[in-house]
Amino acid sequence: MAIDYLLEVDCAPQQSLGVEQLVALSRTRIIARSALAHMRDDGDERDPSEIEVQLTMRKPTGDSARGVTLQDLLDEARPLDEHTPACASCPAKLAHELGCHRRIRYPISEETEAWLMSRLPETLGCTAGALLVRALGEFGWDGEPTAKLRASGTTFFASRAPYGVRWQGDDGVIEISSDQVFQMMFMVGHLAPAHSLMLALFTGAIPHDTSLHALQDKRTLEAANVPVETDPELEQMAAFLRMLVVAVRHDATIRIDG
Repeated sequence: MAIDYLLEVDCAPQQSLGVEQLVALSRTRIIARSALAHMRDDGDERDPSEIEVQLTMRKPTGDSARGVTLQDLLDEARPLDEHTPACASCPAKLAHELGCHRRIRYPISEETEAWLMSRLPETLGCTAGALLVRALGEFGWDGEPTAKLRASGTTFFASRAPYGVRWQGDDGVIEISSDQVFQMMFMVGHLAPAHSLMLALFTGAIPHDTSLHALQDKRTLEAANVPVETDPELEQMAAFLRMLVVAVRHDATIRIDG
């Protein structure tokens, strides 16, 4: 159960496999390797062919389940092996093998929501604040799609209520909830470079007070960064924010499969 996202780049693996198959194979391999690592940590030394698991994929559109062995999953992902050597010369200079594909596991923790909302601008009197208010008005992001997922239980979010930020604007109090933030990130379809730039600015991956002129300067994007978080839950979201910046640098789309 996770949000899968992929940076579309002009590389051999994506060209050969297609982005949908690459994500499916990579997701399968991540699940298999992670499960096997956990079992080894617990002292289970059985061969992967002897370890049976129930694989359940939960999405807003519905659940699907199948019984398999870990070896089945590793075999399914084997076609990746002939393509991953090309990752050493990634056009986006991503450091890890298949670094273009990352995941944010469900349920999203309360700490992650609080951390993400703390990264919004402290005041509306900056480039990020002004553009955020304008975007909320123009695009009508009311958070309703996220709220429906949250209301269904704790499958997708650990917190039953969203986090929020409030500002005093020229026209009164302005509020935004984490439901709205998750909607604009993961529930508007694939992210074009312009949308990724906007999200990176809102969340401080690019400093909030960066001028509109500076946003067009490649040096601004090269300097943008989100520090690595020691908490694995927070790091999943931090990695997504870093990917936003990479997408803008390379004028690339981020495909979202949540």
